[in-house]
Amino acid sequence: MKNLLLAFLFFASFTTLNVNANDNIPIEHFWCESAMTSGSLSPNGKYFATMVPASGPKCAISSNDNDGDSQSPRVLLVVDLENNTSQQLSGTSSGARILWFTWLSNSRIAFYRQPQAGLDAYSMWAINIDGTKPKLLVPGKWEDGYPTGANLIDTLDEDDRHVLVSYNKRRPKVTDVYKLNIFSGKLTMVAKDPVIDGQTALGWAIDQQGNVRGYQAVKGLYTYLYHRNDNKSDFKLLRKFKFQEPSFSISAYSYDPRFVYMRGQAVAKNGTVIDDSNTDAMWLYDAYNDEFVEKVFEHPRYDVGGIAISEKTEKPVYVTYYGDKPERVWLDKDLENVYTSIEAAFPDDKVSIGSWSKNEDKAIVTTWSDRNPGEMYFYDRNNGSISFIAKSRPWINKNEMSPMIPIEFEARDGLLISGYLTLPVNSDGKNLPLIINPHGGPNARDTWGYNREHQFFASRGYALLSMNFRGSTGYGRNHVKSANKEWGRKMQDDVTDSVNWAISQGIANPDKICIHGASYGGYAVMAGITKTPDLYKCAVNYVGVTDMKLLFTERPKVWEIWDEQQKVEIGDYSSEKEYLDEVSPINMVDRIKTPLYIVHGKLDWRVDIKHAQALRRELLKNGKKEGEDFWWMVKGDEGHGFVKPANNLELYSELEKFYATYLN
Repeated sequence: MKNLLLAFLFFASFTTLNVNANDNIPIEHFWCESAMTSGSLSPNGKYFATMVPASGPKCAISSNDNDGDSQSPRVLLVVDLENNTSQQLSGTSSGARILWFTWLSNSRIAFYRQPQAGLDAYSMWAINIDGTKPKLLVPGKWEDGYPTGANLIDTLDEDDRHVLVSYNKRRPKVTDVYKLNIFSGKLTMVAKDPVIDGQTALGWAIDQQGNVRGYQAVKGLYTYLYHRNDNKSDFKLLRKFKFQEPSFSISAYSYDPRFVYMRGQAVAKNGTVIDDSNTDAMWLYDAYNDEFVEKVFEHPRYDVGGIAISEKTEKPVYVTYYGDKPERVWLDKDLENVYTSIEAAFPDDKVSIGSWSKNEDKAIVTTWSDRNPGEMYFYDRNNGSISFIAKSRPWINKNEMSPMIPIEFEARDGLLISGYLTLPVNSDGKNLPLIINPHGGPNARDTWGYNREHQFFASRGYALLSMNFRGSTGYGRNHVKSANKEWGRKMQDDVTDSVNWAISQGIANPDKICIHGASYGGYAVMAGITKTPDLYKCAVNYVGVTDMKLLFTERPKVWEIWDEQQKVEIGDYSSEKEYLDEVSPINMVDRIKTPLYIVHGKLDWRVDIKHAQALRRELLKNGKKEGEDFWWMVKGDEGHGFVKPANNLELYSELEKFYATYLN
């Protein structure tokens, strides 16, 4: 198996590509389609499937990528690992772009298409591994302001013809569970959302035997967890949790139906908080007796992520959490030894095994890092061999990529803020032009790893600094709650404090600092150049919020269930208009001195294009000139962030010139 890849003619050109270290890395190398995206084994371990560009494994961006609604076409490739043969599934090449796929059985694969770029509605298809019997199982579309479609929630291991899906078929706002025939598309309802007192179901929980055991619902400031001990019983309310107060949710079921792994804080049936930890912990819970048995793991600073359970041993393997980098806490010594032996072969990379065969004797290993966009290997546990399959972006030379360094600093009020500093490769890290890059969300977080935007700008000589300001997730409830009603205030101070930290450390040239952000990060850009107008030499607002009134009046219908929680986190425009107007960048355009690039997609349903249009109008009213004081790029075929390679090539070609003007 050492030369496994050589049998796959499709990949023959992968290892011939290289980058000239003496030249600027071409922009295309950061924004063209990956040569291979995702990879997983069939349950029996005999086949490997992945997504590849229909045009082949080369980095080339064509203007034809923008034709129609489709994005760059991808196809499924299936490799027979026993015969060393591969086949592109032609039935997956036409129509809308494939976004992801999953195995349904040893011989059939489901794949998801996005009918229209920018809109988050996905059609579910299936196809046999020999390319026969392609079938649209469930269409994806927008209906009455909601995306409708099916989400796979269980493959029903003992049934090769059916899977379980959640699907809002009855009404767009109501999601039920169906048994889906993966050949005919026939749906049979197996669990119905009872729609209790106007609550909206958020998701369903399936145990290891394929039984629908629980679901979570929301109404106003409360989340409701329902559960039952078998398929024949009715769902009963297990707990009711108030927003931002101690709570727990189902992480995974043990193979013993009695026990459930819960993520969060332990709360008794009467509402008593048994263990009021700031961070989410992993608990073993007895569903039959409604009691917490033991705390499996808790980290004092970081929320626990999830728990992995072995199909072979039917026991927990590890718990995950995300610190500066992703971490595992091992519960299974044998598999820990397997991972350790694989990691020893890749000392500079992180190792992920996202796909095991059912009996855990074969796996697909992905290695990656801040400088490595990803490489895939086939691991055979029987003989301990690791065989190279392919690089996701073979035109990227990881030795020419820039390191991403975890950092920490204290905000002005003493709150500890974590973040990441990307330094141009081979630089001394001193007196550099710096791009500040606050993330979107804001209830999200930046993570360590290959970031093509960071790598592109770093390749042009700029340092980049991302920070997990208050309100970012993963650092416990208090870190999130400290951001309540702090848009444009303490949240923005955290961004400003990151700039001051970089200057104080000698990293940033104080005369060469710009700010670049998307979504909430775009709001932070606008707040930055209005609240601290002398701090930044240039700014890029990418699909960002500019008008707090619009944020409340032009929100998507699908978000209405979060209205009451939004009032706690952001504010209530009906009663707190004065405060919200004070932190609305659209009302402070007269303060802007900074050259500004505005980027948006007309199909953006999260942050309406009206935010960008209103900003442009106000800039013109205040005497700013397009092409001199501000620049404008809007694409009619993009949504909340550009996806199409041709559009990204155009955008980053323009931004390369923009930043060179103000940072060089």
